[in-house]
Amino acid sequence: MGDRSTQTEFLDTLRNRSFSYAFLSRVYRAEVSSALLRELANDADWTVQEDITSEGHGILKEFARRLKGSDLKEVETNLAAEYASLFLGAGRHLVFPYESVYTSAERLMMQEARDAVLLEYRREGLDRSKEFKEPEDHIAIELEFMFYLCQKTIESMGKGDKEASLTFLKKQKDFLQRHLMVWVPDFCEDLEQATESDFYKGIAKVTKDYLSLEQETIGELMNEIQGWPGIDFGG
Repeated sequence: MGDRSTQTEFLDTLRNRSFSYAFLSRVYRAEVSSALLRELANDADWTVQEDITSEGHGILKEFARRLKGSDLKEVETNLAAEYASLFLGAGRHLVFPYESVYTSAERLMMQEARDAVLLEYRREGLDRSKEFKEPEDHIAIELEFMFYLCQKTIESMGKGDKEASLTFLKKQKDFLQRHLMVWVPDFCEDLEQATESDFYKGIAKVTKDYLSLEQETIGELMNEIQGWPGIDFGG
């Protein structure tokens, strides 16, 4: 078992990752609320835990700075219109937030990718919320699934079950490689080109950079937990 400081840092990293996935899922799931804008205005660094010198973070921090003193209801209305234009087909520059569109030869929704992620969810006893009508390979749901796996890792650590923690980290690594990294980088580039909003431009850059960093982060976490003495996880 690792020393107290190492395990505290380990848990902090898990919690920060969980928070980051929850935030990104929230942003892609629906229009930005005035409550979220107030949170962002009060703390420009709370969005996603990554290198705050990254270009995406810089764009979001500047956006947050401009929120102070602004009419948040007006900003909310403008961002709602931009969300509808980008993701709901209400504008000229539609961006499709579905894995199937990016991975199927016909670039259609509800293809093999949707079936594959649905199987992953059901293996965990999960199903899409009835309130959310989008297909299961929507970016918000895939990011929320990563949030769920992060939470399960934290729960396992809280129970002292490091073998289960490693299992959930492996699931995160596999889902990231088999799904998110296969299409989200291209989606983010399309979003960055399509949007007229600094908010969504920053979100696109942050999402792409964060998922790229995650590949290394998950590997480091797995190596660390495997190296704790007295524990043999096998292969």
